[in-house]
Amino acid sequence: MLPPFLIRAAVDWVRHSEKYKDSNPYTRGADTLQLIRRLWQEEFGRLESTSLEPAVLIAYWEEFFHAEDPTADEKEWREGLKKRASDFDSYEEWSVWFKQNYAEVYIDNNIWKSVIMTAWADTHQYMVRYQAGNWRFVPSKSYLLTSAMWDLEPHFDLVKETLKRVWSDEMRAYGASGFRIKDEAGTLFGSVEALGFDTRQYTLYFPAKSDRDPVNLDSATMVADIVAPIGNEWYRQLDHVIFAENFVDVTALTNRARYVFASRRRMLELLIDSDWQNAYFQAAAEGWLVEEKSIA
Repeated sequence: MLPPFLIRAAVDWVRHSEKYKDSNPYTRGADTLQLIRRLWQEEFGRLESTSLEPAVLIAYWEEFFHAEDPTADEKEWREGLKKRASDFDSYEEWSVWFKQNYAEVYIDNNIWKSVIMTAWADTHQYMVRYQAGNWRFVPSKSYLLTSAMWDLEPHFDLVKETLKRVWSDEMRAYGASGFRIKDEAGTLFGSVEALGFDTRQYTLYFPAKSDRDPVNLDSATMVADIVAPIGNEWYRQLDHVIFAENFVDVTALTNRARYVFASRRRMLELLIDSDWQNAYFQAAAEGWLVEEKSIA
């Protein structure tokens, strides 16, 4: 089982369980944390890390702000938090205001910390992440809706194994082009749509004749873009060609993955001897998938 799926599935279950219907969003967050601690030990064994609690709470409050079917109390809390957090350009000022105005219920713990941070992040185009022992704001990218997650879940194994085969071919192609790749452990608490690819971090080193600095291949984002592209409304939805009629078109998946992966590689190959702008135009002329932001 994918760790981020276990977390989000548990969040969804608590939100819809009759057992917790008479509680409030804060209490359900605490109940979700307790449930996942038990499930985690059953599924993965003991976690020697302090990062599980922040990861669970961030996931819980992200779903709280993006849920397609908010409960009445979630809707009330969500509207209130968004309205008040949006009034503050500074997170520090918002945090002080919140603690002062909700002093009767506020406790200095990670549950309230995650409430305050995700509320401000949601209204200022950020996401909250817990990395290397620190809570951080990072630029907001996208969010896989829970309904899309459940549509993807029956196909996890097939899609993941197909992409792993294509990625292995791609690694060999990089080596044939003179690149060296350093494969290291990534994050345990990634995103569902990355299908475990964010558990590894691939750092690419250019051939000796190039003086370019190493780059991160970011296989997780490429996989997410293949499986669940970002739609017009910022949310990720399953690719309608690959997942047509609730089946996986393995040929379409394989072809799409090869194109996306190879486009990234071709751009990097051109950068061995070219500047960013010339490499960009050359790759585009050859029909590869390139983005204007690649120009430096």
